[in-house]
Amino acid sequence: MKKKVYLAVVTTAVLMLTACGASGANTANETDMSNSANIEETVNTADTANTANMPESVDATNTSDATDATDASTESNIDLPAYDYPGPEYFYHSVYQYIVQEYASQYEAADVSIPYVNEIEVDMSNRDDILMYGDFWIFNYNLEGDTLKCVSGGAYPGVIHLNADFDVVSMDVVEDGSNFTESAKKLFGDHYDKFMEVEADAEAREQIRAQIIANYVAANELPITKYQDEGWDPITLPEENIDSFYSELD
Repeated sequence: MKKKVYLAVVTTAVLMLTACGASGANTANETDMSNSANIEETVNTADTANTANMPESVDATNTSDATDATDASTESNIDLPAYDYPGPEYFYHSVYQYIVQEYASQYEAADVSIPYVNEIEVDMSNRDDILMYGDFWIFNYNLEGDTLKCVSGGAYPGVIHLNADFDVVSMDVVEDGSNFTESAKKLFGDHYDKFMEVEADAEAREQIRAQIIANYVAANELPITKYQDEGWDPITLPEENIDSFYSELD
């Protein structure tokens, strides 16, 4: 099942979306525009003598505006590095990178694509076919100033298959539309109820999403402080917690 983000996401069905949706609402978001302020300077032309003494080649108002525009452009003119899992465990590195490589290309190119991974269960009973049940998303962002603006994305809950070397082999994704419930029950089995709890918890999803972004920013020492979905206020990123957020497998 794939939810492409516009403005809202229902937890029991998959929506096709083009802009990140409501942060922290019970509608999930698959991807996010900018507010600008114009500064006007008034030149007093009543005193013709003073006006005459001003150099004809200098337009104070236009010079100031041009400088402001250049500064704003410079702030956003950063070549963002591709997302790279910053934790210690190759198992999770494979999962995070798979989500980016498999799904980011399904959307129009953005400055950076950052995955969201919420693990529900890992079954290692068969080391040749390790199963990771989870809620998986891809979010695509463009950088404006110090804010990552979400422009697209989607949800792909399901089961990821890994081999004994912890390389992703394949992924089974929950179907959308009228087949959602039946498909989810089939894929998640005994973990279905837990999946539905995770799917419905938009607040927890946003917390994890924000932390993954914050750790990406910290790992790459980027001057980014917020992220934003279309139609919603920017959200300030939390402190990075790379050392504790990404744990090693037992």
